Amino acid sequence: MAAKISAMGWRVSSARRREGLENRFLSSNALIAVVDLREAVADGLQAIATIAALGDSHGIAILAFGDQVSDADIAAQCYEAGATHFLDLSYPQADVRQAINFAYRYVENFRGGSKATQDLNQLLSQVDQQWSFSKTRFSDNWVSDQLRDNMSEVNFDLYPITGIYRHLSEPERARVRGALGRIRTGLSQAAVAHMMNGDKIIHHLHDSGDFLHGRLEHVARGGKTHDWTDRDLLSGLRNGSAARSWIGAHLANDKMVGLTIIGLRNFGTINAAYGRAIGDEVMRRIGQRLIAETISQSPDEYLVARMDGQNFVVANLLSEPAEDIASRYAQSTEQLLIRNFSAIEIEGRKIGLVARAGVAVGTDSADETLLIRRANLALAEALSSDAQPIKISDSSEHNMLLEQQLESDLAHALERDEITIALQPQIKVDGGQLVGAEALARWNHPRLGFLGAATLFAVAERAGLMKLLSAHIHREALAIAAKWPDSLSFLRLSVNITAGDLADSNFAVDMMQIIARSTFPAERTTLEITESELIGNLSSAAKRLAMLREQGLQIAIDDFGTGYSSLSYLKNLPLDYLKIDSGLTGDISGSTKDQVVVKSIISLAKSLDLSVIAEGVETQAQLETLAEQGCEYYQGYLRSGPISPDEFELFALRSN
Repeated sequence: MAAKISAMGWRVSSARRREGLENRFLSSNALIAVVDLREAVADGLQAIATIAALGDSHGIAILAFGDQVSDADIAAQCYEAGATHFLDLSYPQADVRQAINFAYRYVENFRGGSKATQDLNQLLSQVDQQWSFSKTRFSDNWVSDQLRDNMSEVNFDLYPITGIYRHLSEPERARVRGALGRIRTGLSQAAVAHMMNGDKIIHHLHDSGDFLHGRLEHVARGGKTHDWTDRDLLSGLRNGSAARSWIGAHLANDKMVGLTIIGLRNFGTINAAYGRAIGDEVMRRIGQRLIAETISQSPDEYLVARMDGQNFVVANLLSEPAEDIASRYAQSTEQLLIRNFSAIEIEGRKIGLVARAGVAVGTDSADETLLIRRANLALAEALSSDAQPIKISDSSEHNMLLEQQLESDLAHALERDEITIALQPQIKVDGGQLVGAEALARWNHPRLGFLGAATLFAVAERAGLMKLLSAHIHREALAIAAKWPDSLSFLRLSVNITAGDLADSNFAVDMMQIIARSTFPAERTTLEITESELIGNLSSAAKRLAMLREQGLQIAIDDFGTGYSSLSYLKNLPLDYLKIDSGLTGDISGSTKDQVVVKSIISLAKSLDLSVIAEGVETQAQLETLAEQGCEYYQGYLRSGPISPDEFELFALRSN
């Protein structure tokens, strides 16, 4: 919203939180306060009341943005709190520019006409510390006298703008780089906080096309001056560092902490389909929803933070009996997901969210790093699951999952045949016939039970056992398929290979030897490469895959649409299939744009004479949409999740 209003020519200062609002507003010398109450009604009304208390002596307008579709009384509530103007943004003809113009006219009348207000604006501009940086001509750079005077130690003639940057701390520089990055990706306005000469500064950046402009807003002192260093400047939530400190402090005091880390499975898809600006807005809206969810909770007992990327943290102190507490906490987390992560409507477009969560409970002065790692491991398990939205990391896993013991266990697990294979059926969209199965690895740990592929491969990577593990899985999967009865001789088997496999110069020869020993036909075998895996040398990988295709194997790109090298993979690798990532499939029953993304992948595959398999199909509506768009095969819980080899054989015989 700040970027939109800035693009209209207004000088904008933006705040994402109510803390210190009076000081921020007075420091900005603003004449109009714009308060957006959508998905943050309670905070918005309190903000209006806070600013309205300053209005009689400062002559300001308060313009509230709301949505009368979801709350018919919102306008009345805003006026009662002290707003002077209201705009219903759910109305198709809502005009933000004209609403601000009306609010400005109100201020002019209050202050004695347009000339008085213009004189005030000119006076405020004269004391501004500003700079402009030409993107094309060095001689056009400009720094205001006020900024030169306030930073006399900087040689602005030698360093027009970077002189300010050179005087910031490294964390502050990182925040500046982040703000500039948001502008480079399409935003016209961004703001970043830092310290200068002992004062807290909000540095406003604006891109006008040929020039990059900056304005320094000094924040009036009042209360804590460094709260912003603990904040994520995109969502307004606490950041990862603050979350770790909060969790660590309570664990050190022998408190029981429930920790949920939530990740968006389809965030990459949202950025690709709608653009970075919409992706950022999704993050902001989620932050608002989570804060609204916990606003009645005590800050001392509840934490909401944006940990990193698309991951959010919700943590709180628990006082329930220890027995089954993780399960009960997971149930409350599931309700949190249902309430806050279903869909978000932005600019009239409904954007579906596919969220997963990892849950961990910590007690007995546990290290916050270990607790967070446990929750992250659980989240990885949930993200790799097509249907299980929440994975619990029980406290009994505490020492085993997160310490070196599990790594040493893996070497023995290979010897003791603890690595088992599950098979997920692959079905033809048109007609529903079974056509094959994907082999998925599971670790049947003697004390921890079944551990999923995400944990298994993470441990193998740390232990340096990836090559041994991959070869073991290939041998086991092919041996199982070789035992299928003759009546199932039409079925294909898909096995996953890693970037590490392809980097091995002997991989093609070794793979053919494994297939030959298994006696399973090479022409019924598909090798799946996970697209998010980084293939270091595409040319070498392509040659090895071509050798295998000459022997009758087929090649598929798994999780297509989630990585950044999709087109280069399509161009360079010899392929037979594309597998659409389940995060994309989960969106196709939503907006038209979601469907267009999947349809474009299917069309691209067909133009390259490739077959398409959709993963993660859970509903009949998704299947019908895939059928309409020409997808050939699918797998997912609509028909069956991963099942044991014996269960799969029964499934196949019944389906035949």
